Formats: sequence, C-alpha cells, structure tokens
Amino acid sequence: MSSKKLKILVIGEPALREKAKAVTVFHKKLHALIDDMVETLDAREDGAALAATQVGIMKRIVVVDYRDEYFEMINPEIISSEGIKADSEGCLSLPGLSGNVPRALTVKVKYQDRFGVEHIVERSGALARCFQHEIDHLDGILYIDRMEVNELTHLLSGNKLTIEEAVRLITNK
Repeated sequence: MSSKKLKILVIGEPALREKAKAVTVFHKKLHALIDDMVETLDAREDGAALAATQVGIMKRIVVVDYRDEYFEMINPEIISSEGIKADSEGCLSLPGLSGNVPRALTVKVKYQDRFGVEHIVERSGALARCFQHEIDHLDGILYIDRMEVNELTHLLSGNKLTIEEAVRLITNK
C-alpha cells in the first residue's frame, strides 16, 4: 500500500485549536496514517515534524524527522523537563514566519510506537523544543500562544509583524 501526501492546515482552521484524542488501537489504518504523515513531512523542506492535528486528524500522533533523528510518537507525554530558554521557532501551519518562544531546555517524553510499545526518550536543545512544539499541537496550542512578545518575523522579507498581522496575511482575512 502506498502512502499519500496530506494537506497541512494553516492558522485559521478550527482543527488546529482542538485537543486530539488518545490512540487506543494500533492497527494497519494507524500505520497507513503514520506513513502518510511521513510522506507529507518528507515533501516539505521547511519542516522538522508534523502532528496529526495539522492534517486534520484528531489523534495524538507526531512524526519527527530532525537532525538525523526520527521518531513516530503515539500518545506522547512530557514526563519531566528542565531549564528554560527562548529561541526561534517556525511552524508548517504558520508558513514563512518565525517567533521567539520560551521552552524547556531538556524534556523527557513517554510515548508509544506504531505497535503500541512504550518508550521514553530524553533530549535537549532543538529536538527538545521540537517535541514540545508538536505535543502542544496535540493540545490545540500553537507556538504563537506561548510567545512573550507579540512579534513574528516574515522569513522572506525580514519584516516584523504582530501575530494579528501575520494571521491576516496567511488567512487573507
């Protein structure tokens, strides 16, 4: 069975603000969805990870392919965190923008793989930031909700925009 590319939702889509439901059945349909998510992420050069909610699927699933590390996380949960640092983040659901977001420096995440086997992984730095960003998606939280300053950078022009201006730019509203 071949995988297919899914449509990534952008800010303004109500599904991005919904809380995803836990995965309870680990079957071929789940595997196919994960494969589709991987295909979708691989087709993008500007993405490190993708949450199921970003493709309109309200399930607690994340795929991460970042800096030579690959994870398929089902029902991920941060079980501990240390430190805090603000740094730049972008998001496939807010294309062409970045903003400074405070996040834990190190996180320990418990998750299940596509077969339901539980794993615990600890990462620091950029990958810890990525995990937190994606788990937020599963709770209907976007990185702009965590920013301390209402200022995004438009990556092509370098212009500074407020969150409201950026949302209008993306949604054409």
